[in-house]
Amino acid sequence: MLTAVTSDAMSQFSLPQAMSCLLPTLVAVSLHAAEPAKTWPHPIPCRIADGPNPELMVMTLGNVAPSIAQGSFDPVKDEVTLKDGTVKPRYYQDTLGVKCYQPLDKSRFPLPPSGWCSWYYYYTRVNSSEIRLNTDWIAEHLKDFGAQWVQIDDGWQGNGTQSGIRDWSTVNTTRFPEGMAAMAAHIKSRGLTPGLWLAPHGQSNEEVVKQHPGLFLMRPDGTSASDTWEGKFLLDPTAPGTPAYLDSLFSKLTGWGYEYFKIDGQPIVVDEYANKGKFMKSPGSDPTALYRQTLDQIRKTIGPDRFLLGCWGTPIEGANIYNGSRTGGDVVLGWSGFLTALQATIPYMHLHNIVWYGDPDVLLVRAPLTLDQARVWAALQGLTGQALLSSDRLPDLPDDRVELLRRVYPAADVRPLDLFQTTRNKTIWDLKINHLGRNYDVVGVFNFQETTARSTYLAWDDLGLPHDQPMHVFDFWNREYLGAFKGGMMVENAPTSCRVLTLVPATNRIELVSTSRHMTQGWTDLVSLQPSADGTTWSGRSKTVKNDPYQLRFAFPVGKCFAVSAATASVGGKELPVTIRNHQGWSSVTLTSPTTAEVDWNVSFSHAEYYPFPPSAPEELKAFRNPDGSVLVRWKDQYYLNHGYQLYLNGRIMGYSPSASFLLNGLNPAADCQIEVRSLWQDGAESPTGKSTLSFQPQALPATPAP
Repeated sequence: MLTAVTSDAMSQFSLPQAMSCLLPTLVAVSLHAAEPAKTWPHPIPCRIADGPNPELMVMTLGNVAPSIAQGSFDPVKDEVTLKDGTVKPRYYQDTLGVKCYQPLDKSRFPLPPSGWCSWYYYYTRVNSSEIRLNTDWIAEHLKDFGAQWVQIDDGWQGNGTQSGIRDWSTVNTTRFPEGMAAMAAHIKSRGLTPGLWLAPHGQSNEEVVKQHPGLFLMRPDGTSASDTWEGKFLLDPTAPGTPAYLDSLFSKLTGWGYEYFKIDGQPIVVDEYANKGKFMKSPGSDPTALYRQTLDQIRKTIGPDRFLLGCWGTPIEGANIYNGSRTGGDVVLGWSGFLTALQATIPYMHLHNIVWYGDPDVLLVRAPLTLDQARVWAALQGLTGQALLSSDRLPDLPDDRVELLRRVYPAADVRPLDLFQTTRNKTIWDLKINHLGRNYDVVGVFNFQETTARSTYLAWDDLGLPHDQPMHVFDFWNREYLGAFKGGMMVENAPTSCRVLTLVPATNRIELVSTSRHMTQGWTDLVSLQPSADGTTWSGRSKTVKNDPYQLRFAFPVGKCFAVSAATASVGGKELPVTIRNHQGWSSVTLTSPTTAEVDWNVSFSHAEYYPFPPSAPEELKAFRNPDGSVLVRWKDQYYLNHGYQLYLNGRIMGYSPSASFLLNGLNPAADCQIEVRSLWQDGAESPTGKSTLSFQPQALPATPAP
């Protein structure tokens, strides 16, 4: 199969081996209120290796049955069954190295957390005034979009000196003069949920250590046996008093009113327990089992209804105790910070929403990130459905950056199709969605390169879509219908940018191709949907946010044109204002509710004049060979052109290109190739005035000229 570019070779690697497991009780929960009843844990489709295109990462939302699935995974049995009948038992435990695997318990937290974290703007200089400022802003501007959690990070604790940086016994009253209980109460008063950061296994205050003799790892000479980032001292998991110490600490924090705990530096704790066993009260015990005992005590104290997040790296030893876990290091502001989030996502996506909720660290959208770069970061969150906490000073954001947050809150119930590990920075992310009878794909096409534009061939075959059926294509970020095309399309990206394209099969009726509320384009907002058989009337109910213009986008059958003849919307019987926009090939209806509410709407269409432009045939086809073996086909920019081109290879349609070039990969160097290029209209109709052809053998082509 042809692909856009090659990337670094994929490598397989093992996660840390967790040796001792406690199995939680699993409670079945519904996937989504509007979906047919199906409870988790249940078998899901899966791939266990790359398909023909190694650039592709695939996820699912709803009850989908992708043709590119290689089999199914039973999360209760921990067993993969491939289409050829091959059974792979203990798949997560043995193949993926999650020794303490159990399927995620979603009964209390059916979705990953969505909200805000203080760290990546304030760092340790956070204070109560700024927490209140951001809390109040979230309550007013983002809560109705799904932001719920306000997590206070490092800086709340200690006395402001070096000995206080890991001191959980003292509140920094200079920064939080009213105390942490009052801070939690304010967050709750705004309808939000408070969370707190700490590194509970460590301690830096020597007075606290003296008050708890025998609880920390010490050398015979009385000095600390473990002085790390986690703290100057580290809890001894074998000390008889350790459970009581942890119980006292977390009883205090829950008593303050906190419902979410981000416990940091956990891989350090695991490593120290493995390496410093000789300093323990009971040397020789399994370090993973000891670590899990400390987590069990924390879980026992906070109970099942508070969210526990492991942090820093991937503490897989905490599987089935944690609700969620960070899967990478700290991000920083700027493009390198996004790359850290990317490298925390792709290798560990197979754990998300199966073992725990993955957390690639926070979403940043502020300058110096460009708007394109902020869109890339938002698309990472919106397409993967991982834990979604932003970390900017929210009142300072310009509206175009806030708009990105509005379109990805809340995190959706996305689950990976790809249950395998890879370190390749894949550039095509396909989210397959089934909701209310709509089966569609939301595809992110990324360019992670910082200086070079990129053209990517997005092939319907690779996505498991019908090759010869036109696909309606809607550009989500740019709010634009692009057309209906067979075979695939070339997607052009500037450096550090992405396109988010919605693909809906084109039929002989009008189709709802997109909604504006959320990147999932229907999953979060559509409650009900009733189209007529021919699509000329649509009615439905949608969840809308107060004063947020909500847009429905409809595309027309190939070769036909319609216009919205009437549209109404109402809340509780009260009519809402509606704006209609009719375009060649598609229409939009926009409604705005003054309150956050479920809106009933109706849209009717009538036939409209169809204007087909007959573009001329392309001219001056040429082909060149790139150093990587790919072939670049170019032709003259066409004067009489309104839309783009369609390319065939040896009689088989490859797809659409918006510009006068097409990149082909994977060709046999010695094979005879015939290229046809035809000018194209928006609905996929080809020029009636002819075509241009070119024959070549790739090995005989001249090198691509320098730009």
